[in-house]
Amino acid sequence: MERLAGELKVIGAQLNDDLFFICRSGGRSLAAAKAMAEAGYQACHNVAGGFEGPLDDERHRASVGGWKAAGLPWCQG
Repeated sequence: MERLAGELKVIGAQLNDDLFFICRSGGRSLAAAKAMAEAGYQACHNVAGGFEGPLDDERHRASVGGWKAAGLPWCQG
């Protein structure tokens, strides 16, 4: 949290700027969004479902939920 707050300060982010958090399934990003909100950032948003979403019946991701399964734009680099 302190490291991210420091990086945000370097780029000039304000406490009321929108911050979006995303991880693979949405759990870690939710925890990060909550931590940054507790640190005083007022507009923290978690991307529900994350990038690849939950596991499907065959224990694979990216088919039943999340950013990728929703067909939202992304690229791999």
